[in-house]
Order: sequence, then C-alpha cells, then structure tokens
Amino acid sequence: MHPLLKTPLHSSAVSLLFCIILTLLYNSSLWTLIFTETRPQSLFFLSFFVFVVSAFNLLLACICFKWIQKPVLISIILVSAGISYFMQNYGVVFDKNMIQNIVETDSHEALDLINASMLIHLALYGIIPALIISRIRISYARPMQQLKRQALVATLSVITLVAAVLPFYKTYSSLFRNHREVRHLLVPSNALYYGARYLSGAYNESKQPLVSIGLDAKKEPIWDAQQKPVITIVVVGETARAANFALNGYPRDTNPQLQQQDIINFSQVASCGTSTAVSLPCMFSDRNRANYNGDRARSRENVLDVIERAGIDVVWRDNNSGCKGVCDRINKQGTSGPENTITCLESECFDDMLLDNLDQYLAKNNGDTLIVLHQKGSHGPAYDKRYPDEFSVFQPACKTGDLQRCSRQEIINAYDNSIRYTDHFLSKVIDYLKARQQTYTTAMLYVSDHGESLGEGNVFLHGLPYFLAPDEQKHVPMIMWLSDDYQMQFHVSKQCLADKASQSLSHDNLYHSLLGLMAVDTDNYTPNMDIISQCQTAGQPLNVIAKR
Repeated sequence: MHPLLKTPLHSSAVSLLFCIILTLLYNSSLWTLIFTETRPQSLFFLSFFVFVVSAFNLLLACICFKWIQKPVLISIILVSAGISYFMQNYGVVFDKNMIQNIVETDSHEALDLINASMLIHLALYGIIPALIISRIRISYARPMQQLKRQALVATLSVITLVAAVLPFYKTYSSLFRNHREVRHLLVPSNALYYGARYLSGAYNESKQPLVSIGLDAKKEPIWDAQQKPVITIVVVGETARAANFALNGYPRDTNPQLQQQDIINFSQVASCGTSTAVSLPCMFSDRNRANYNGDRARSRENVLDVIERAGIDVVWRDNNSGCKGVCDRINKQGTSGPENTITCLESECFDDMLLDNLDQYLAKNNGDTLIVLHQKGSHGPAYDKRYPDEFSVFQPACKTGDLQRCSRQEIINAYDNSIRYTDHFLSKVIDYLKARQQTYTTAMLYVSDHGESLGEGNVFLHGLPYFLAPDEQKHVPMIMWLSDDYQMQFHVSKQCLADKASQSLSHDNLYHSLLGLMAVDTDNYTPNMDIISQCQTAGQPLNVIAKR
C-alpha cells in the first residue's frame, strides 16, 4: 500500500479534498462558461470556485458519517465520471428531460453510446478514483465529538460560501439570470437532483385519473360521400433536422427520391422539445408547447384517442424505443420477427420493416384507418447503423458511436446518409399508398420529433433544454402527400397548401391538423391551427361542405 494511503486522514479533510477535486476536474463545461462570461474578473473566477467547493462541502458535512462516507463518495465519483464524459464530449446538459431520456432509452440506444473513449474516461475519472477512496484510511472522532466537528464544518462552509458571494453579488445575480443553464452544468448536483426527483416520482403523474378530451368527436358529414376506405399514414421521424434536407435548400442531394414525388414540403416547422421523451407526447397533445406539462401527459388523452373515438381505426407501429405513452390506449402492432430478416440485421431493424405485413392488417381491418409509423430515423450517435450499406453515399462516413474518433465531416457524412435513407423510406411509403389507390383513398404526413446538433458550437446529439438548444435541435422537417382522391373527396387544394408551405408552423399545429386531415369534428379543435382547413373549399366534385 502506498504510504499516503497508510496515513489516516480525518473525515473532514477527506471531504474537503474530494470537493476540490470534484469541482476542478469534473466541471469543465461549467468552467468554460464561467471563464467566457467573466474573463475580465479573475477574482470572480476564484470566488465561484470557493462558492462551489463550500456548497459541496456543506452537503457532505450533513451526510458523511462513519460507515457511509466512503459509499457516498464512491457513488458520487462514479456518477460524476459518467456525466462529465457526455458533457465534455457531446455538449449535453443534464436536466429533468435528460434523466427521463436515460431512464426511458432502450438497450440498443444505450449500447450505441458505449465505446473505448467512454470506457477509458470512466476508468480514469471513475473506477480508479473509486478504488483509491476505498483504500484511504479515514479517522473519525467519537460519535458526539464527530457530530460537533461536522456541525462546525457545516457552519464554516456556510460562512465561506457567503463571504465568497457577497463581494460579487451583482455578478452572481447577472450570471444566474442570464445563464439559467448554470444549474444544469454543475456536476454532480445536476444529475443527483433531477435523478432523485425522477426516482421519487416527483415527475410521475400516472396515478392521476385519466383526463378524456374530445368526447364529442365524430366524423364530419363529408365522410358520408366516401366511396372507398381512407388510409392515412403518419410517419413520426426521429432526430431529423430540417437543415440537412435538400428540400429545404441543403446543398447535398439528401432527398433524391422525395424530389420526384408530388409532395408538399413545410420548411419552417419548430419542434415541441429536443428529445423524443418530451417531443413525442407533446406533438400529439392538445396542449401547445407553452402550456404543455409532460408530467401530466400520461394522464391525458391525445389526438389519437380522439380520432379513434370518432370511429377511425388507429394503429401504432414502432421501430424506436416506444411511444412514450402516446399509444397506451390504441392498437400497437409488433413488427419484428423472423419474417423481417431482410430488413433486420442482428438486433436492430431498418425502417423499411414498418411496412412489413401491413397489407395483411389492412385486409383484416377493411375500414378507415390511421397508421402511425415511428421511425428509428437518424438516432445517434451510431448514425451508420440507421441505413443499409447501399445508402453510404457520402464518404468517408463515421462508423462508430464514439464521435470523438471521427472528424466532424465524417459525422456529417454518416448523418446525411441516414437522412438519404429516410428519403427512401418516405418515398417508399408514398409508393405503397399510390399502389393501393384503386382500393383506398390515401394520404401521408411526415414530421420529425426533434433535430440534432452535429458539432455546431462543439455540441453534438440533442436533448439540450429548449431555451438553450440551438435551432439545429428545434427546426424539423415536415412533408405531406395527398392522393388525387383525397384532394377531391375532402376538398383540399394542394396548390393552396404549397403556397403556405413556408409559413411558420410548429408541433402545436399537429393536433388540430390531424383532426383536419381525418375530418374529425370536435369542440376541442381550433381551425386556425389546422393547416388543412386553411386550404379546404366547398369544392365542385362533391356537393358536401366540411363543417368548420
């Protein structure tokens, strides 16, 4: 054993040394922000360091007693090692939504994040320090004397904290007011605070009674003249950002197939959140982003419930990590299995599998149907796993989930290949609907749940708090295709929609637009939020006027 490990250290000294190391070595993202914002004030930099160390030391003084001090310090260092890796390498921020993403992700997505760089970081910043802590000899006084000493340490920590803040109170006030993300950058308090609240059920409202909406939902009179069943497919994209769609002016040819289809491309659409866990339930909710409460989402019905209540069959097909509660009360179809060997490799499937065996389902259903296809899309960091080899158009492409081993251009190449595969998949959905127009009246709507950062500002992936997130994480693609039969039967002017395709829209419009697309009447509907109703006329082919 090293001589330093043989020498007993007092518990208070161990805690203070631990706080200093934790503050210095595990908070590079925080120090980058502080240094950038207060560079002329070097004394404030020192003040903030003392403030953080004192705050950490105060907390440890309250909980680090004999028998539990080492387990607490080891747990904190292991958690901090994991958090610091993702914050330093991907620019992510840990808040309530990030904790929710971690808890709700599936095993495939989690495995994509494991790589050599991560394991080395965890070893250097987590396992080795944890082993050192486990071998340190810590001395403690008798129980009452130890309690008095820790009370003294806590008191001195409070005094030091206040002394550090008071001379720079104006700077602290400005910093916390203008940079709300500071509390999300402080390791490990960010993950420990939000993690504890999540695990304690503070964000879980599932025990609340289910709130029903659209109880008066029914098909509009325009349905009475329908000669064929209506099949509408809604494709929920994953991690697709509008900036990398050639349809939106991106210089690369990422949409060669969609550009050959008669589609309407909505170029200015904002997402409800920056992660699937937030955006997915929000985009189908009747609450707009400003009024949306994710903690209560599972106890409130959404637009799919309303459409099904109107007498339209609704089915959810998933190639992602689940529907986040959106499909809890509707038909969910499993689509993986031996019959999908063409579209599946090992434990993951490409999005083409979402169309597998769909004909058999439609033949059994034989009625008006809304089908939701939830893509794997461009979910990172292993973008190369999201497309078959024949879509490796942009080269060289990053072939690992460890983005630090790839150049930024290689990362972009892999991401653009995944977008090109999404282009293929959406075109395939349209062709599928076109091929069945003799039997069905058909339509398709595609919209991504959120975007992605690809190194802009040294930020990668997604999930930043909305107020902090760049446009790349919030600006999403949305595409609509309407068959000629649909346009005629529902009196929708495609040209009108195309003329309005550059207007500012958001996920807030989806709830009302899906009701408009499916011609469902309910009091829980706002016409001016429905992009369909804005381009719906009485029409000449049918002597039926949709009620608006």
